[in-house]
Amino acid sequence: MDFTFTEEQSLMADSLRKAYESDYDFDKRRAFLDDTATFHSPAMWQTLAENGFVGLLAPEEAGGFNGGGAEIMAVTAEMSRHLALEPFLATSVMGVRLLVTAGTNAQKSNILPQVVAGEANLAVALYEPGQRYDVAPQTTTTKLDGDDFVLNGTKAVVVGGDSARWIAIGAKLEDVGSALFLVDAGADGVSKKTYRLVDGRGAADLELSDVRVGANARMAADDAETALAEIEDWAVTASLAETLGAMEMARDLTHEYLQTREQFGRPIGKFQVLQHNMADVFSDVEFARSMVFWAASEVANPDAPTRRHAVSGAKAFVDNAARNIAERCIQMHGGVGVTDEYALTHYVKRLTLGQILFGDRDEHLLRYTNTNA
Repeated sequence: MDFTFTEEQSLMADSLRKAYESDYDFDKRRAFLDDTATFHSPAMWQTLAENGFVGLLAPEEAGGFNGGGAEIMAVTAEMSRHLALEPFLATSVMGVRLLVTAGTNAQKSNILPQVVAGEANLAVALYEPGQRYDVAPQTTTTKLDGDDFVLNGTKAVVVGGDSARWIAIGAKLEDVGSALFLVDAGADGVSKKTYRLVDGRGAADLELSDVRVGANARMAADDAETALAEIEDWAVTASLAETLGAMEMARDLTHEYLQTREQFGRPIGKFQVLQHNMADVFSDVEFARSMVFWAASEVANPDAPTRRHAVSGAKAFVDNAARNIAERCIQMHGGVGVTDEYALTHYVKRLTLGQILFGDRDEHLLRYTNTNA
């Protein structure tokens, strides 16, 4: 397997890096964290849209790039290096992918151009309270009432739900099976409790109380579970790339700190025990990179067991590496490594979130063993 990006993918990452370096430094990001009105930078989100990143997975006829796993890896890893708060994962990965694969022609033609232009965000409600990482709707139900569907239920930890204009919701049908609905977040009966995740990005819990939607809100997927399972695999792959970007930055910050922090008249990086720890960090990052490439190369595979085998196998390995790197980097920094004013703390928060977002290590080890290569 070739573990290098193409020239076009590298140019994407380089363009993104320049945009964040010019308009989104660490202090500006901390100011966004204090903002309770919006959980990200609307100006940066518009910049991403204008440069084509929001439509990375959208087809070219909709103004998108028609990208795949490698492009998602290149972009999300770079965004994570800058601790981006923008809802790229929710909208550009999960939302756009679901709309492209499971949306009706009318939904694609009406909503996708707004999303690609940065005018409307998407979110996908994967989980329900108490259902752990099961994407099949259990307590959220829908029934026909005339020509409309009426939805009731709750959804938990909807990543990007705080800023979403449209939210994809799975619900059990009245007779048998399940379906997906694209629901206006401002519709009557939709109640949102918004909050920040541990790394600062926005999410929401949803309560649906007699939410009435037209038949045109129903998506084209045969059942909710199959469609949402694929989106979850895309979300995991993007999250793995985010973890990789945070790993690289934690590694670089720690390596620089060991070269400049002095004790007993010399840099602490000269001490052998710290050199051994740093070597372990470098090794974990490189092994994790190969795992993320594996997931990115298989995430578009139409064979669900093969796709999940690669994605879950990579997730189980990367989660373990993320924990090791976070612990070692904080240990080598000492107390400064856990202060809010220092960037390492924020990368560790992203590494911590990545270990539980869309399934923890135990969940993905189980999925890995239950699928065939």
